[in-house]
Amino acid sequence: NAPDDAARRRVVIDQVASLTDPSAVAVHAALNRGSD
Repeated sequence: NAPDDAARRRVVIDQVASLTDPSAVAVHAALNRGSD
C-alpha cells in the first residue's frame, strides 16, 4: 500500500498546488492529520 499511498499523496499535493485555494489547503491539512 506504500506505493499507492505515495502516489495518492503526490496527486493530492499536485492538485493543492494547482488550486492554491484556502479550502484545498484545509483538505490537505486534514489529509495530513489523517495520515499521521
